[in-house]
Amino acid sequence: MTSLCETGNTDLANTFTVHKSSFVDEEVVIGNETHIWHFSHILIGSRIGKKCRIGQNVVVGPRVNIGDNVKIQNNVSVYEGVTLEDNVFCGPSVVFTNVHTPRSAFSRNRSEDCLRTLVCKGASIGANATVVCGCRIGEHALVGAGAVVTRDVLPHAIVYGNPARHRGWACECGGVLEIQDNLGKCNDCERSYRIENGQVKRLLSDDSIQIESASANNQPLAVCDVRWQYLQLRNQIDDVLSEVAHSGNYILGPQVKAFESEVARFFGTENAVGVASGTDALHLALRALDIGPGDEVITSPFTFIATTEAIGLVGATPVFVDIDPTTFNINPQLIESKITSRTRAIIPVHLYGQPCEMNTIMSLARMHDLYVVEDCAQAFAATYHGRLVGTFGDVGCFSFFPTKNLGCMGDGGLVITKNQDICTRIEMLRRHGGRKKYYHEELGLNSRLDEIQAALLRIKLPHIKKWNQLRRNAAERYSRLLQNMKFNNKVCTPSLANKSRKATSQPNNDFQHVFHQYTIRCSDRESLATYLGDIGISTAVYYPTPLHRQPIHSKDKQYSADLINSEIAANEVLSLPMFPGLTDEQIDRVCHEIQNWCAKSY
Repeated sequence: MTSLCETGNTDLANTFTVHKSSFVDEEVVIGNETHIWHFSHILIGSRIGKKCRIGQNVVVGPRVNIGDNVKIQNNVSVYEGVTLEDNVFCGPSVVFTNVHTPRSAFSRNRSEDCLRTLVCKGASIGANATVVCGCRIGEHALVGAGAVVTRDVLPHAIVYGNPARHRGWACECGGVLEIQDNLGKCNDCERSYRIENGQVKRLLSDDSIQIESASANNQPLAVCDVRWQYLQLRNQIDDVLSEVAHSGNYILGPQVKAFESEVARFFGTENAVGVASGTDALHLALRALDIGPGDEVITSPFTFIATTEAIGLVGATPVFVDIDPTTFNINPQLIESKITSRTRAIIPVHLYGQPCEMNTIMSLARMHDLYVVEDCAQAFAATYHGRLVGTFGDVGCFSFFPTKNLGCMGDGGLVITKNQDICTRIEMLRRHGGRKKYYHEELGLNSRLDEIQAALLRIKLPHIKKWNQLRRNAAERYSRLLQNMKFNNKVCTPSLANKSRKATSQPNNDFQHVFHQYTIRCSDRESLATYLGDIGISTAVYYPTPLHRQPIHSKDKQYSADLINSEIAANEVLSLPMFPGLTDEQIDRVCHEIQNWCAKSY
């Protein structure tokens, strides 16, 4: 360690100022115009940004990350594992812990033992507060003096007490918001906000102004941040994962049984069976319905291969019906023309979270004595005429892949049905075709939802409606901003599939979209996707090759002639970033950059 005087070390002169008797390790990186006052200790591997002010008797532990313009007042201890983003304020004697279960008899000095703590940009922590390790303090949050923070703090939240509890909402400037009808106003700076579902969003009088200001944010933006759900519920999830790990009961235990019961109540159905994936859910549903060789199953060509994979695995033949170009879902008006004496079932796919026209589909199925297996992999909790998708057909099939609206930390799936015989058959098939251990009635699968995933899903399930509403809010903003740009239809347009349409026969009942994806159409999609990717905005194409063009299906030439809308969509669709934690600023940035691309390209 090096003791530096007021004028600074020769190698570091004009970079920062360290006042008398402070200690800074030679491997510390410190930005321009940072000032470190008397008797402070900055340890090995730390990084401190520009224009910071660090008071007397401050300890900054090894490998701590501190952003720009951070103010740390006297006697603060910032230990290893802590990150302070830009513009964070720490009052006198704030303490951060970094070990969850400290014991003097057990050494825990290694960096991997430190639980991470993140204080996001603009947050303030009052004097003598303690922040327990593993917490996340959101942007512009205010932690009161003397508070003990034991769990995550939402952005803009005001918390105080022991333990710290939510007491109100704060402005970016630090003022307290006056809340009325979900709108908040700061009397200090007159900024306005909207408060919805625990999120505080800045309001500006002119959306176009906000779009322009958002372009300065060049941080990478994922098409789906799969960590967001975990970060919202981190303490609960960590606790239950530890509980399962200590239980030693990992396969078809109490967590799976409880989840199946809770999700059945959620859907108002009698039976729910957890399986290993959404693909297995479709496969086992068709097996349970005794669909097999010689049978035909009608479905959409504009979906993921799992849909026809399940059909092929039971030996049946997929029959493709073109999509409605406004919704991307199977066109119900075209289904009847494809029904033959061999047709046994219809699989409607609720693509992107938009419900299919289930009344028409169910009427056709009843008329022709066909099964309906709903593929709800992207549509958990979407509703049609006020009723949850998955409850219309004989079987509803769901995926819990991490990117789904309700996602786990791996693969997982679900089958729901009101038919007890179908449920019993699927339960038997998922565990090697046997009702009783080591006694097997038919060839089944090893397809069981495991305890860890079930425990995780149980914690997330009560939040799914709120998270879906956040997706709808984001989609509404996308649509408003993109439509305001008034693109040439041949260039780039928001798809009508992004609207929650009114049902024509019953005007009070909506098609309630859950926006697994927000998808636009673009005639020069690859150019737009490349442009956005180069500036850090991820996009995705769902799906670039319709199923009738896949090698496994393309040998049957009957598919190519009457599936033109599916082929056009596959060439034009582009999905923009979409997840519940997407901010207004991020959406504005995406829309602004699309506007820039259009201006440069045309």
